[in-house]
Parts: sequence; structure tokens; C-alpha cells
Amino acid sequence: PGNAPRRSSRRTQRLIHSTAPSSTMSSAMATQQFTANVLRTGARNARKAPRAASRMTVRAAQTDLTLPIDLRGKKAFVAGVADDQGFGWAISKCLAQAGCEVILGTWVPALNIFETSLRRGKFDESRKLSDGSLMEFAKVYPMDAVFDTYDDVPEEIRTNKRYAGNEKWTVAECAEQVEKDFGKIDILVHSLANGPEVAKPLLETSRNGYLAALSASSYSKVSMLQRFGPIMNKGGAAISLTYLASERIIPGYGGGMSSAKAALESDTQVLAYEAGRKWGIRVNTISAGPLGSRAAKAIGFIDDMINYSLTNAPLSEKPLTAMEIGQTAAFLCSPLASGITGSCIYVDNGLHAMGLATDAKSLERSD
Repeated sequence: PGNAPRRSSRRTQRLIHSTAPSSTMSSAMATQQFTANVLRTGARNARKAPRAASRMTVRAAQTDLTLPIDLRGKKAFVAGVADDQGFGWAISKCLAQAGCEVILGTWVPALNIFETSLRRGKFDESRKLSDGSLMEFAKVYPMDAVFDTYDDVPEEIRTNKRYAGNEKWTVAECAEQVEKDFGKIDILVHSLANGPEVAKPLLETSRNGYLAALSASSYSKVSMLQRFGPIMNKGGAAISLTYLASERIIPGYGGGMSSAKAALESDTQVLAYEAGRKWGIRVNTISAGPLGSRAAKAIGFIDDMINYSLTNAPLSEKPLTAMEIGQTAAFLCSPLASGITGSCIYVDNGLHAMGLATDAKSLERSD
């Protein structure tokens, strides 16, 4: 600091020396020379100013860093989308927002109405991305994840009019068609479940109903990974959706569905090991909180579960949205989550962490 005035003084002296008139010049010439030197010095400084400002702008931009989910150039197959209300749609939308090419697998009996609604623009508002463009699907395939190969399909299903006009819709056939049309994929999403006796208590559930729940809701993920795993790029990711009933008692969520979700979570860990070693892909599941989707309303008490969560979750009075699950899925499928596999990620406003219902009548005290 003590040298600063002297440095400034020397700069001033140099400027005066460079612009001062020579003793051999006439007075008029000296004045002209002095003026020209000052103008040249000012011009040089003026030229330097924009460059300095530009460097400052670049440095400022470099400090304004973000950590985006970038899935450009990636391809995802999402199974279980039949409308614009559920988790599968939200996951597809978030993947598309991140730049991913999205391919759908839709349950065969729901395919016609889904494609008709899509074509007529009924989903256009839900398809809007952040830039105003509409989410596009590379292709929509018919798929029924209950059947591995066509040989597994019973005659009553083959001749069912709801399946008429469609072909190659078993898991193995669908995977073959995806590979034929798109080559390898990077992301596999299992967003489907079904329990024909879900409204029945476990003590009243039949063997067929119980096994049907496991077949559609958990083994279907195993089957999909068996067939799609070989056509996935190394570093890819597979995700599924589970529910808290896998580990906590949720009265009303019956018919073997709680058992199916428990199996799904256990399989997630085993598949993470096996698929990781065999193909170099990651396998995770998301435990989502209650959402009033069309499929969930079939259970019959979903509104009660939503109200319960709003009252008792740590993030109380905050409705859970499907997009929050979609954003988590996009993260888990991205390189940002390259070290996460075999995990169950809770997206339920923290409800899973609660051990006591804050609105329980037994907690009420009389004055």
C-alpha cells in the first residue's frame, strides 16, 4: 500500500514524458504533438475497455454454473402409460424435458383409447414442455407385461376382442421390436401394477388373485429386465415404482399387492447386483406417496390416503405431485446418479419416516 502513490506517480511521469514537447520543436508543433499523444493514449485505453469488460462478463458467466439433468441422445422405454395422470406419464415428461427420446409400452386393451386421445389433442395441455413445445413419443407399442412370450398367452386372451388387431405385444416380442426399430436403449421404466383382488383383505385373497398381483406387479419387472437388459447400453438405468405398503401395514391395500411391492423392492436389490455385473446397468425403485391417479382410484380409498399424508407427513399440507416422482426418476436415470443402484428412494413428503399419526384420536387430551 505504501508504494501505490509512487507507482501512480511514475505512471503519470511516463505519460507526461511521452506527451511532453521536445526542446527542438517549435511551440505550435509541440502543442500539436502533445495533443496527438494524449488522443492516442485515450484511444488505446478506449480499445482496451471493451476487452476488459468482455473478460469480466465471461468470468461472471463462468461463476453462474448449473448442474442440469442432460439426457440428450438417450433413449427410454417406459412401460405402463395409458393416460396423462399417472406416474408413468410424469416420468416420460421429465425424461423428455431432459432431452431423452421416449418410447412407450401401453397395455393392449388401453392402447386404442390412449392413441385416440393423444391424436385428438386431449393430452396437449399435459404434453407442454418448459419451452412451449409438446412432448412427443418416438413410438407407442402394445404391451402386456403379464406374458413373457406368445406361447404363454392362453386362448381366451388370444381371441379376446380387446386384443384384436394387435400383435407382438408380449414382453419378449416388444423388446425385439424396440431393438429392431431403435437399436439399443439407455433407460427402462417399469410403471405398472395390477391386483385383481386388491380390495380384499389378505385373509380373503385367493391363490390366483395373490399370484396374479405378483405376476403383474413384480415379476413383470424381472421379465422386462431379462428381455430389455441385453439391448441396453452400458451405464444405463432401470427404475420401477413401489409403495410404503411393502413395509408398513396399509389396511385396504390387499389382494397380495403389499406382498407384490415387497417382492419388487427385494428384486430391485438382487437385480441391481446381477444386471450391474452382467450389463453394467443400475436398478433402483421409487417409493411414491399417494396420488389420485385413475389407477389409484380403483383401490377405493386413495382420497383418504392423500388426506392422511397431508395431515401427518413432515411436509404437511403440501400435496404430492406426479412431477416430483418424475423429476426423481429423471435424476436416477441420469449420469448424476451414476453411483446409485439397488436403492429404494422415498418421494412421499417424508411420510415413510413417521411412526405416529399426529391426528390420532388417542393423542387427544381433554382440558
